[in-house]
Amino acid sequence: MPWAAVQLKPGVDTQLTLAANQAGVSQSQLIRYKEGLIQVYGGWATYTAVTIGSTVRDLHAWQDVAGAQHLFVGATANAIVLTSGSGQDITPQTTITNSAVNVAVTAGSSLAQITDAGANVSTYNTVYFNTPVSVGGWIFNGAYQITSGGGSPYTIMLSSQSAATASPGVVPSFTTTAGSQVVSVTLPNHGFQAIPGLFQQFIATTTVGGATIQGKYQIASVVSPNVFTINLPQAAPSGATASMNGGLMQLQYYVTLGPTVPGSGFGLGGGFGAGGFGTGTPGVGTPGTPITATDWTSDNFGDVLLACPENGPVYAWAASFGFQNFQVVNTAPFFNGGLFVSMPQQILVCWRSTQSTGVQDPLIVRWSNAGDYTNFVVSNLTTAGSFHIPTGSIIRGGMQCPVFGLISTDIDVWTMTYVGGTIIFNFNRVGTGCGWLSSHACGVLAGNPYWIGTNNFYMLAQQGVTPMPCTVWDFVFQNLSPVDANRKKTRVAVSSGFNEVAWFFCSANATEPDSYAKVHIEGQEFEWDYGSLIRTAWIDISVLGMPIGADTNGTLWQHETGNSITGAALPVFRSGWFTIAEGQDLPFIDMIIPDFIWGLYSGAKDASVVITFFGTDALGATPYTYGPFFVTQATPYINCRIRNKFLSVQVQSNLSAEFWRLGRVRFRMASSGRR
Repeated sequence: MPWAAVQLKPGVDTQLTLAANQAGVSQSQLIRYKEGLIQVYGGWATYTAVTIGSTVRDLHAWQDVAGAQHLFVGATANAIVLTSGSGQDITPQTTITNSAVNVAVTAGSSLAQITDAGANVSTYNTVYFNTPVSVGGWIFNGAYQITSGGGSPYTIMLSSQSAATASPGVVPSFTTTAGSQVVSVTLPNHGFQAIPGLFQQFIATTTVGGATIQGKYQIASVVSPNVFTINLPQAAPSGATASMNGGLMQLQYYVTLGPTVPGSGFGLGGGFGAGGFGTGTPGVGTPGTPITATDWTSDNFGDVLLACPENGPVYAWAASFGFQNFQVVNTAPFFNGGLFVSMPQQILVCWRSTQSTGVQDPLIVRWSNAGDYTNFVVSNLTTAGSFHIPTGSIIRGGMQCPVFGLISTDIDVWTMTYVGGTIIFNFNRVGTGCGWLSSHACGVLAGNPYWIGTNNFYMLAQQGVTPMPCTVWDFVFQNLSPVDANRKKTRVAVSSGFNEVAWFFCSANATEPDSYAKVHIEGQEFEWDYGSLIRTAWIDISVLGMPIGADTNGTLWQHETGNSITGAALPVFRSGWFTIAEGQDLPFIDMIIPDFIWGLYSGAKDASVVITFFGTDALGATPYTYGPFFVTQATPYINCRIRNKFLSVQVQSNLSAEFWRLGRVRFRMASSGRR
């Protein structure tokens, strides 16, 4: 009897029908390609016994000058640094108070005195004015380092000496008119000019005339030095006047349980101060309430870990500081989508950052002075600056690539290249209609960025942004959650050791990333596969070794550490329909010779697989099932009796910890007439 052989072509294809995908793979789970052959995906093991306690969104690994290796874990309800197997909870903490306005300035003094009976006072802490306060020609609006005081009252530093003595100050008052969107805001010495595009942020909520005022508002007109107007999205039901936050000042304290050096604040009439950033030994302090975060971005500035919760401030931590938790960088922009460090100039870049008034702008990029992540003051003496992306609606994310930064809006992708001089960074739009799906949608493999957009996969190479050929497009984009909040949880997963890039995403009915699409890149070849695996955060190979991923239980797993599969279905694939013989005659197959590598090169050859064949003579009909056949290295052949024109094969791991690679399968066959 003659022999025939089938070697499955590389790459899973969900686009083609099962018949059109002849000798191809149509379904997969935890497989990968190596030199065109299918093998099992690498296993994983628990990275640490430390319990994270909430959903992990971001991971970052680095090594300090003392040689200590750290892993930052940014989660929804906490932030942890893991060092040598032990964890330190460094979650930012805050305290919010609402008290009678009581701010005092003194002529000739650069200190202001704050009286707040509920204050969380420490010279380690920063206070942020959620309600602007006007007093003595000053507008207190934004962040200030607490400089002295063991309780209330305490002092903060001004950017210069006060010209007057005054207290206690006032918060803004709002006046509405029935049927009008225009709101008159009274704030003495507000400092605004009639410049288009200026905004004021009102963080504390105020109800006036049946309307709620909270958030950022563009300055519609400047009536006088004490009055300006804003517009509501809808007309106020009635006319009324009310003070912001019921006439109380709302202060938010950013609590650092450790030492710091005094800084200064920013504000209209106050200036944006450049203060120090402290180091030292652990100090006492009154704990606040840990923050929560929907997302994190992080990077290291040498020894220093810098991290940003989505739409929050920049925080810093280093083992050498002695801090018990994160310290807010009060001289950096206070509201940001995220951050990264531009190299090699070592410049902190904040995207979806804040204007000079402290109001977050969805399209602005700001950066610090080179070598100083605390200094965002723009002058001839610094490299600090900003750029407003002119297209799109919101910046989705940013990252540092080998020789340039990459910024993505909802529709476009821009490169951010250091040029020095007075420009500092040159911004160029390199792609349109290809914006990232999420803040963690882009990864770098072999120097090239790869990302997932709203309807395709893309890469940036020498020829510019190009769509990636994707044979599992249906599985991803016809199965992707339609909920924007779930799409933003998509995470890229680069595995440099295997030339792979994967994306974990929320499927149609999931609320956390439960599915993945993965591509193996060899030159111009893109070999895709897909499957189900829960990962909410990921980092590639780092100083900590092989890639690390997190699941929804907050467990951290180090991948490619063996063959053990935990918490997921076993590796399996199924081919499309293929034919052994052409023409009208039906083939009769009585023997199949498997061809596998049955274990790792230096390991035992003890893997085992379960092979099942499916046969049919009419596509669309219920197929016959042959098997399953239990196959090991000791299995020289499979005896069978298959008489069908179309065949499909399914191969599945038998154990949760084994390695195998499929080669070229041979069939002994003969003609069996016609049916």
